[in-house]
Amino acid sequence: MYFRNIFKLELNTLNNKINRGFVAAGDESDYCAFKTGELLDLLKSPKAQERTIAARCLGKRNENHIVEKLLFALDNEKKLYPKIEICNSLARFGNDSVTGLVQRLGKIGKNQYKTVPIAPFVKNSFPLPRDIAARTLIRIGKVALPSLLEVLNREDISKISEAVDSLGFICFKNPLPEYLGQLLNCYRKHFNSDLIRWKIYRAMSAFPQSRPFLEGQLHNEMQSAIIQEIRRSLKIMDKYGKII
Repeated sequence: MYFRNIFKLELNTLNNKINRGFVAAGDESDYCAFKTGELLDLLKSPKAQERTIAARCLGKRNENHIVEKLLFALDNEKKLYPKIEICNSLARFGNDSVTGLVQRLGKIGKNQYKTVPIAPFVKNSFPLPRDIAARTLIRIGKVALPSLLEVLNREDISKISEAVDSLGFICFKNPLPEYLGQLLNCYRKHFNSDLIRWKIYRAMSAFPQSRPFLEGQLHNEMQSAIIQEIRRSLKIMDKYGKII
């Protein structure tokens, strides 16, 4: 009975993954010879697994016009695994994907932070952004930074919030102290937004040079959730931070 229940559980898990579009690595090999147009048609298939296969194969093509098709697919995709493969392929296209992804910051899904959370993030690492466009941009890396800086100079709070996450994560992995000034400018411009202040304090964990500023803000902030984020950033600096 025990092994039968385990088998049923594993079967249900597999069926659930298949329904969400899971395709094992290598199972797309029969589709590699498809023409690009055929794969683009497959990207619109009613079957989630076929959309996964199409997205995976398209990411291996050196054809820049594919990027817009993948971005449009990302706008509309509801299943987990096709969405993952679309993002994988967009990341492979690198700089060609940046503009379209930046335009979609804060727009896909509903998992983004809208307010400062009460529960603290307790891990000693830089949090992976919740926004799917932001996550893909951090995989593209440093080449996305100029476009992210442009977002910081605009007025769209939802985009700024996700751009700060992306910039912070990229700079956490690639020490770039010259970007701290841009964060401080954004902080001053959007000082009245609790969410943006909280996000910037979090991003500053990537900049050991921000320590005096953060220590000063411990005495200026009133919200306990924001104060605990400042302290977390300082703690991360103690563990990882070295001024380059």
